[in-house]
Amino acid sequence: MKNRFLSTFWLVLLLNVVLQGAVYADETLTLLFTNDTHNRLEPYEHVELKKRVGGIVRRQHYFDQVRRLNPQTLILDAGDVFQGTPYYNFYLGEPDIQAMGLMGYHAMTVGNHDLDNGLANLKKQTAPAPFPVLNANIVDARTGELIFKPYHLFEVDGIKIAVMGLMSDHAWQAVATANKQGLKLLDPVQVANQLVPKLRAQADLIISLHHMGIWIDEEFPKQVPGVDVIIGGHSHTLMEKAKVLPNQNQNGLRGTLLQHAYYMGAYVGRIDLTLDKQRKIVKHDSQLVLLDERFDVDPVAEMLDRYGNKLKAQMNEVIGESLDDMGTDGKYNGPFALGSLVADIIRGSQKVDVGIINTGGIRTSLNKGPITVGEIFEIMPFDNALTNFAIKGKDLRKVVETSASRLGVSKNLQFSGLVYSLKNNQVTDIRVNGQLIEPERLYSASAPDYVFTGNEGISFESASQVQPTGQLIRDILLNYVRQKRQIKAPTDQRLIRLGLGDRYPSQSIAWVLR
Repeated sequence: MKNRFLSTFWLVLLLNVVLQGAVYADETLTLLFTNDTHNRLEPYEHVELKKRVGGIVRRQHYFDQVRRLNPQTLILDAGDVFQGTPYYNFYLGEPDIQAMGLMGYHAMTVGNHDLDNGLANLKKQTAPAPFPVLNANIVDARTGELIFKPYHLFEVDGIKIAVMGLMSDHAWQAVATANKQGLKLLDPVQVANQLVPKLRAQADLIISLHHMGIWIDEEFPKQVPGVDVIIGGHSHTLMEKAKVLPNQNQNGLRGTLLQHAYYMGAYVGRIDLTLDKQRKIVKHDSQLVLLDERFDVDPVAEMLDRYGNKLKAQMNEVIGESLDDMGTDGKYNGPFALGSLVADIIRGSQKVDVGIINTGGIRTSLNKGPITVGEIFEIMPFDNALTNFAIKGKDLRKVVETSASRLGVSKNLQFSGLVYSLKNNQVTDIRVNGQLIEPERLYSASAPDYVFTGNEGISFESASQVQPTGQLIRDILLNYVRQKRQIKAPTDQRLIRLGLGDRYPSQSIAWVLR
């Protein structure tokens, strides 16, 4: 009897230890994320990778694979879901949000292009979404009330996770003025420092969805050390691995983990976090997963076809041929072939001295070979029209200097009819139509209305003889290709680098055809 009692005692004790171990064993949370998918619902030909990548069907297949292996998975997006292909021009984001719901996204934050057709459109398209749209620093300018839900608390198999959303002033400035009416952006650092202590009291992990840009994200953990993971967007940065930015965070990492996942849905970012029983991060793994032919399945193909078949006949019309590949990688470093070509087309169509296009307005590459209507929509998806004007040489110099000061970051311009030199990062001489610029002379110019009205942070207030044309740049490109039939990459000099102290190596032409 005594032996039976002891056996029962030890059996209960052993079961208790096993059960406790099951409860407190290390657990792995998987984060899957995208950013700046820009309306890329279908696979597309990537110029540099020389293969078709991306697409929501492939993305869902990968999500399903991961969830089968680890149900403790959270799927997030860091903004700029909208804008980039004809799907947006005709459907204003509706199929994107439907697809994200079908794929099982848990949350997204607001990107600047998600506001391209205004707040009302974003609210309308996301109203049926089964996931929250998060942002903690866009408020009603009059009342100070938040426009979106600032954060959401998730519980994944006992792990409590707070996810918040933030936008930077850099991204906010890219929103057209008309679409910001009645809205105000608060300082994201100040907002986060107020919010993080509140979230830390409720959650084991704090994840911040940032539409801020890599240059801001890398500084953010020094100012807001309480965030565990930053999933970023806006700068289209390719980060094959997440990196730990050191700070005083008591999360096991002694820092904040940061990763971006490029853009246009070519990749899915993945971070696996192993947590101990105190919910400290004891291990982390990360990667970018290229969505290529390995993931060709069709769980959402029916939904995609419902929208796509209406467009394909029109968008697949071949209107010309490109004799060169014209990529966009590194486009913010200076003149690039496609930017120079678009600026040339603007100058020629308007018969002006200087053609101007904002670098950010050219959204994707042009592949060598047949050119379709849809490709032109993808290169120039925005409904921006040209504004013609006159500008004195001294004021045109200021425009060039401001643009040049932003090389390597963003918000710079591409020029046609104008060549400038840089020495030690300073603009030296500028030539218009081969002649040195004259300070008091009036030059004729043409630029997108978006640029002319100050949305790139470059002032044209001194301009005169202002004439809005009403001509969409996209339509001008379509007409040009239809008339020329064959187009080539420009090879003339647009930027001459003279100084060894420049941010980029000295070279006579700022882009090279590959």
